[in-house]
Amino acid sequence: MPVHPFDFQINPHVFSTPELEALFDEQAVLQRWLDVEAALATAQGKLGIIPAKAAAEIQTKAKVEHLDLDAVREGYSKSRNSVVPLLSGLRRACQDGHGEYVHYGATTQDILDTGQILSIKHTVKILERDLLLLEEICLKLAEEHRATPMVARTHGQQALPITFGLKVAGWLTEIRRHIERMKYLHSTVCVGQLSGAVGTYAALGPQGLAVAEETLRLLGLDHDPLSWHTSRDRIAELASAFALLAMTLAKIANEIFQLQKTEIDELREPAPAQALSSSTMPHKQNPVICQRINALAKHVRAQAGTVMESSLHEHERDPRCLWAEWLAIPQLCIYTGTALQLMVGVLSGLEIRTEQMLANLHQRKNLISSEWLLFQLSNKGMGKNNALKKLHSLAASAAESGRSLKEHVLADAEIGSLFTAADLAPLDQPEQYIGHAVALVDSTITDIRSQRGETAS
Repeated sequence: MPVHPFDFQINPHVFSTPELEALFDEQAVLQRWLDVEAALATAQGKLGIIPAKAAAEIQTKAKVEHLDLDAVREGYSKSRNSVVPLLSGLRRACQDGHGEYVHYGATTQDILDTGQILSIKHTVKILERDLLLLEEICLKLAEEHRATPMVARTHGQQALPITFGLKVAGWLTEIRRHIERMKYLHSTVCVGQLSGAVGTYAALGPQGLAVAEETLRLLGLDHDPLSWHTSRDRIAELASAFALLAMTLAKIANEIFQLQKTEIDELREPAPAQALSSSTMPHKQNPVICQRINALAKHVRAQAGTVMESSLHEHERDPRCLWAEWLAIPQLCIYTGTALQLMVGVLSGLEIRTEQMLANLHQRKNLISSEWLLFQLSNKGMGKNNALKKLHSLAASAAESGRSLKEHVLADAEIGSLFTAADLAPLDQPEQYIGHAVALVDSTITDIRSQRGETAS
């Protein structure tokens, strides 16, 4: 009976994806361990350490479908070792006594760590693929809305005009940095290990280093001669990178969540046709997916913390820390990949309400342009600090009375004579006060397209 949402059958894939579930499926995990054993036997056969026929037989039989899984299951009910029952099943599957050469000179942690790295390598590829897709979606959004005016908010309050494209450009640069991190992880994390019980290669004999190097080459992994049984900084670095990615996704999701609030209504997450968002309020369109992304990000952070804490190993082997890491990694990978895939869906169908953006920009009449007026007044010999105090008072009066800031300025005994109504006309067009926003969007798009090896459209 399923007890975790990963395994739910009636309401599946709420916090996971079929692709990532398949990657961390129990039999997929067992198969990766068998793949390591097959590569080890092949390398040893090539180097003459075990008979070539034994290596070939082990490679052929190192498939889950060749094993008696009921017997393997029975073995796990009696053994506390993570791979011994599986290895026993592989030995039984091999004919002519060739099973005696299974796991020759290796240790359990070598197999489990290298199997985990294989799953991590695949996860990083998935994340890199989906990040590139998300980046392309954001590039198109930034291009389309490079000059779409909206109000910026600081401290939760309306601040100054920007463009929606500029906001998306900020998302873009973070996504690009995450893509670069994924590329970097391929070179730092995708390192297997096969160094024996305490990292000395003793049981593998004189050719121990050669066996390890060839085994990992066959698996498509790098080889570090020094054991990392208790040096887990690579895994912690991976966890940190995943947490950073999850927080970017959570930030974007939270931004959409905030801008979908009824009183703002500038963005809306896509909703399936005829889908009920509320069980009792027919008018509701809840940003369910954005909320789900934020929930996933919390768990990514938690699992990243577990991995980081688990780096505190003792001596040459410390399962207290190791098992905590092994338990965290599948959740860390699945939650991160799911949040990313959900964000791809949100941004690919995001509803951008440009008219509402413009309406909100004009919501407080021309108060939003007070910064422009501050420098206009400063340049008339009043000085910035005096002008700031004066306009602060007039802006408060305008907000209280509901009249425009322009009316209050023209009626003021001290500064009213310094301006004509025509001078203050820009106050009524805050969408024109966007500084270098469009140029910044364009340069960001050009830069990212260049990094992608594309020509900007």
